[in-house]
Amino acid sequence: MKKHLWLFGRHAVCASILLVAGALWAAGWVKYEALPTGSSVKIDGTSTLHDWTVEGKLIRGSMEFEEGVEIDPTQKTIPGLKEGKLNARVEVSILVRSLKSGKSSMDSVMQQAMKQKEFPTIDYRMKEMVLKEPHTSGTPFVFHTKGELTVSGVTRTNLMQVSIDRVDKDKLKATGSTNVKMTDFGIQPPAPKIAAGLIKTGDDVKITFEWLLALPAKSADASQK
Repeated sequence: MKKHLWLFGRHAVCASILLVAGALWAAGWVKYEALPTGSSVKIDGTSTLHDWTVEGKLIRGSMEFEEGVEIDPTQKTIPGLKEGKLNARVEVSILVRSLKSGKSSMDSVMQQAMKQKEFPTIDYRMKEMVLKEPHTSGTPFVFHTKGELTVSGVTRTNLMQVSIDRVDKDKLKATGSTNVKMTDFGIQPPAPKIAAGLIKTGDDVKITFEWLLALPAKSADASQK
């Protein structure tokens, strides 16, 4: 009986430690979540016939900072910087089928080339965020970022310059762009069969985004107290 009580007590203590550690970990970060409206992502490319663009309005994901970090562009710097680096977590997901050109035939060709049925999302996970200095007070903070971009199931390291501005006390806006090659992600630049392969798409594309995020309602209320 004593042994059972001892084991129960030990398990209870371990569970308590894990709960406390989890609470401390959660309390140590401030999370901004993607808003369902107001964002945009655009992919621009070329072909032998004309330049082309596909655009989407939904960017899923979140951006997290350690507690104490204040993204306030009216200030000269950001509290919490360590050797110019900002400890942050960023995850992004974009549905391939949400990207539209305005022409269903082109959308179908793009989705087929990107293997949309097998890999329905474009995903990004940031690994490093370094403040570009000097920063001019009143302008968005600019960061050099390093992350992992996954397209059509292939992941590549991506370097990108990203600007972050504060829209209001509870909202942030991130903007940026990056140039990539389709073939780096195993995508063969489309040559539509409808044109007997005479129209060929360029390998280089440019991805541009504007992403709106906000504190969840409870976090926003707490920040105002």
